[in-house]
Formats: sequence, structure tokens, C-alpha cells
Amino acid sequence: MKTSIVGLGQTEFSKNSGRSELKLATEAILAALEDAGLEVDDIDGLVRYTWDHTSEATIVNALGIKALKYYGETEFGGVNCCGAVAQASAAIEAGLASCVVFYRALNARSGVRFGRGERVLEEVDGGLVTRQPEPPGDIYSAPFGLLVPGQHHALYAQAYAGHYGLDTEAMTEMLGAIAVTQRGYANGNPRALLHDRTLSMEEYRAGRVISTPLRIYDYCLETDGAMAMVIVSRERARSLGAKAVDVLAAGQHIFPGSVPMYLYAADTHSLAPEAVGRELFGKAGLSASDIDLAMIYDATSMMVPIALEDFGLIGRGEAHGFFTSGGHGPGGTLPVNTHGGLLSEGYFHGLNTIAEGVRQLRGESHNQVSAETALVTLRGASSMVLGRA
Repeated sequence: MKTSIVGLGQTEFSKNSGRSELKLATEAILAALEDAGLEVDDIDGLVRYTWDHTSEATIVNALGIKALKYYGETEFGGVNCCGAVAQASAAIEAGLASCVVFYRALNARSGVRFGRGERVLEEVDGGLVTRQPEPPGDIYSAPFGLLVPGQHHALYAQAYAGHYGLDTEAMTEMLGAIAVTQRGYANGNPRALLHDRTLSMEEYRAGRVISTPLRIYDYCLETDGAMAMVIVSRERARSLGAKAVDVLAAGQHIFPGSVPMYLYAADTHSLAPEAVGRELFGKAGLSASDIDLAMIYDATSMMVPIALEDFGLIGRGEAHGFFTSGGHGPGGTLPVNTHGGLLSEGYFHGLNTIAEGVRQLRGESHNQVSAETALVTLRGASSMVLGRA
């Protein structure tokens, strides 16, 4: 890739934003432009999720963008966040646009609440029937109790435990170490929804089980707000004098069991073939050992150990030892989700995961570590490598 992220913008994270998703989106985009030192007239490309309730046309009209030369959409929610950056970068390198904004706006706590069973099943004449959900394939799994992503993730956790012979206590130790450490990072991050709420291992253990073996603290937060980032060519980033972070490589994938989740594959102790990581790092001119920081899409805590193993940042089956020894925490060998993650900062379909990687490489994180490179991966479905400019 020959592009850079030059601007970040976001609203506050909350349980009730008190404004429309269009208003949230425009606030975040304007903040990202200000951060980049650019103007609305500089925007000639937009990328967004198909699930966003705004549209390219509403953004153009609301901001008064003169002309949109490129617009693209990506499917599958947060797991394809890096894929949106790949699309933006491809458009820039192909000459279709020169300044692309990737944005997401959602009232996912006060408005539409993702991950609830009633989105899949409804009561008709005293009985439960399957809605036509998004994605429609859930029609095959919902009648058997697989209603929401967190239940699928619990099956991943069970598959992982069975494959590596981890008992209930070992899984509790590993997942608890992830949740507690990320909460500690959130306590140092004033943007985090749970900034003022600490979490001890004892409190984690006392949390109710939602779907075995995952407890309430293993799940991400429903969040209102908006985020945006500005992407330009690396050459333009240098001319702007912006605090740029380079996109060294980015991509998106679909393989059996990866997306959507109702395709429950046999070997779900792993979610991405090893070739995905090798290809990604090869494009970036790096290897897994060159990565200083890992930003992992953690819709549940179980996504973190699987991703680190899939991309070769730790060995297969080594996650329990890595997390229980604190390798992912402050002073560890590989800091992970230093903003608190989706578990404790807020669930933002992955944009805040990318943003923290950018802030770390800019030297602007509230939990700053020493890093020149960062891996961002979203359950193997999309991933990218960022580098300090």
C-alpha cells in the first residue's frame, strides 16, 4: 500500500447520544478533517458499512461536498473494518479519488441494539418463528438457539478449549486476564465508556455466564457515537506535514467459517489460515516478529487469543501462558488493545481499534507504548499492518 491515515475524528462514546446518526457522522468527519488539516472540499471519496443508517448522498448533502468521485461499501460489520481501509487505499492508488473518508455512525445503545435475539426471532400466534434477518443465513441456525454473535463466539471458545485440552479453570484464567487487563487500559483512557469502573479478577469470576464459557465481562459494549478517518496517498501525507501513519498492507478475506458466523466450520479453534498472516506481512515487508503492538477486534474476549495465534504472534496453543503471564499488558512483550478494546472502551465496529493503532504510532495514546508497527485484525476476515511514518 502507498497510503496513509492522516486524520482521526470522533464524538464522545455514550449510552444515549441525544442526536441523529447523521449528525454524529458529520461531527466525526469534520473533526477528522480538522485533525488532518484538510477541508470539506478536499473530500472526493467515502467508504462506509452497508449497515450504516446514513448514505453517501446524505453525507454529501449535509456537508456540501462538491463532488464525490468514489464511494464504496463493505459488508459484515466490524469484522471487515480493515477491508474498508483497503478499499479506500485501492481507490487512491487507482486514481479514482485522492482523499477518502471512512466513517461509522451508530446509536447502538439508545437506538438499534445489535446482537439481540428478537432481531432474529419473533412471536407469531403464540409461537416463535424466524425473521428474515441480516445476514439471511441465520435462518438456519436461529431455531437451534444460535441467535446472536456472542453465542457463536462461545462455540469458538469451546472448540478452542477442547482442541488444546483446557479445562474450565484454565479458560477462566485466560479470558479473565484479557478482560481485566483491557479494563485497566480503559481506566487510563478518558474516552472509554468504562473509564471510571475498575475490574478485578474476583469480580470477573463473579460475573454471570452469558453463554458458556463466556461471562458478561467477555462481551463488548453497546455504544452510541461516530468515528471517521481520512486516508490519502503517502506522497500527499508527506506534503501536508500531517501526523500520518502509513498503511503498509491491508486486505479482506472470506473463507469457510469466517464470515458470516452462521457458517460454523469444523476447526473453529482457529479462524484464519496461516497463509493470511504470511501474505499480509509479506506485503508489508515484515514478519510476525516485527510487530510491536496488536489491535484485535474483540467483540468477545475469545477473539483475542485466536487472532494472535492465527497470525503467528504467539504459537499455537500458547495463549493461556501468554495472557496469564501478562504478556499483553503494560510492560509485556506484546501490548494488546491498549485503549481497552471493544470490551471496555466501546463497541465501534472496529474503527476505534484502528484509531488506537494510529494514536500509538503517532505517540498520542493515553496508554502509550514504544511501537513502530501495529497489526490490526478483525477475526481474520480483514487485517492490516500500520507503520510509523
